[in-house]
Amino acid sequence: MKNGWNMWTIISFCCLVFVGVQGEPGPELWRLEASTHHRIVRDLEDSGDVDVWGHSQDHAQVLVEPEAKSRVTRALEEAGISHLVEVEDVLGLVEEQRAQRRKRSTRSKRAAQALDWNSYHDMNDIESFINWVNVTGGDFVQVIPAAVTEEGRQVLVVHVSDPTVPEPKKKIWIEGGIHAREWISPAVTTYILYQLVTEWRDMLQVTDWYIVPVANPDGYQYTFSDNNRARMWRKNRRNNHARNGRCKGVDLNRNWNLKWGVGASSDPCSETYKGPVPFSEPETDGLQKVMTSIGDMDLFITFHSFGQTILYPWGWTNNAPANAKQLNHLAKKFADKVKDTSGGKIDYKIGGSGPLYGLASGATDDWAYGRLGVPFSYTIELPDEGRHGFLLPENRISSTVIETAAGVQCMVSYLANFGSCARRKTRTRQPIVTPRQQNYTPGQLSFAPRQENLNPREQNFTPREQNFTPREHNLTPRQLSFISRQNHALFRG
Repeated sequence: MKNGWNMWTIISFCCLVFVGVQGEPGPELWRLEASTHHRIVRDLEDSGDVDVWGHSQDHAQVLVEPEAKSRVTRALEEAGISHLVEVEDVLGLVEEQRAQRRKRSTRSKRAAQALDWNSYHDMNDIESFINWVNVTGGDFVQVIPAAVTEEGRQVLVVHVSDPTVPEPKKKIWIEGGIHAREWISPAVTTYILYQLVTEWRDMLQVTDWYIVPVANPDGYQYTFSDNNRARMWRKNRRNNHARNGRCKGVDLNRNWNLKWGVGASSDPCSETYKGPVPFSEPETDGLQKVMTSIGDMDLFITFHSFGQTILYPWGWTNNAPANAKQLNHLAKKFADKVKDTSGGKIDYKIGGSGPLYGLASGATDDWAYGRLGVPFSYTIELPDEGRHGFLLPENRISSTVIETAAGVQCMVSYLANFGSCARRKTRTRQPIVTPRQQNYTPGQLSFAPRQENLNPREQNFTPREQNFTPREHNLTPRQLSFISRQNHALFRG
């Protein structure tokens, strides 16, 4: 984080040309000489006057809206907390990245459409990708509609399993995109899903996977709208009937029913608004019902950004959970694998959510651990450490998803005692295929062109209606493997 402060200052100068691009003053990014644990900082966040972006042990990085500047300044002065402006026009930086995306979009219209991990994709692209997975995965894939959002989108859970292998198997739940602006999170979840249906088939002998590519589809799609301010949206799009448009939405990661309300806000205008009651939102209510129906799970991971930190329960207290030592040990498997895959460039911190990030309840990892009894439950804050924050450049996507997938695979391999990170060698299982790590070239990571352009909202993805097999769609497992090898050849060094 400390290395990022100067870069933000440099970026601010670069962005001055975009000031007033939408005809109104935009939010500023401030550095406060106090941590997010400080009472004043927490009060300002709860009231909606600041939006916490990041922090270190003694500093906080907050977004301040123009109308709140005087209130925040006065509160900080009364508390004796100094501050400086890191970025004078955050919307200018958003516009700069948006302009780059528009150029790439114009250039790529002639190419065959395909999801890739070189650029960020909206819900339409991700829904088409899920459909591709459903079609090509055959009996290995089941798409479960968990909920319908306020704007009519489906929250989808993709179950990947080998039906020919009997239980028991380790059950893994991967969640992404619960906070709308954290674009790198859905990039990671979709890449892990892609690996499961192509490269990681052997792992399905001992594991069942449940992937939520985007837990907050309404909020996520809103961040792709033409309004630059929308890029910073965090919550879902619930209509709170509040005093202005920025007071819409509920923080879905404060809406889960375990110690609900601690470190969350009752103000609809706050970025951490917990909602009127636990599970008030269709997204959280639907997901908890699917999770409960699955039975005992072994590993839960929700991907967020940013901070390069592996967090485990509890978030609502500084007390450590009973198996903190085991949680830390498995987290280190992830961290070590990522560090090795990145050539030592990416180093994760590990610790409890409460001690590291401040008290907050209603989060998915606490609920999975405390209510469902998932023994290994984590929030993984993806790169970077603050230089770009939520606006991680697209040239960082491919390396991030490759490194993260390698870390997750190592965690699961260790738990299942199968494959590259197994605790001991076994005679009955063959080593799994690990993600290739030889000289990946960023900007060349993609999967096969979409087979069909179908909208999941039109398809409804009911297992009975969507019981696709590879034979019915002229894609055998061998052909699917060939497609995978072709794609990996694109970025093999």
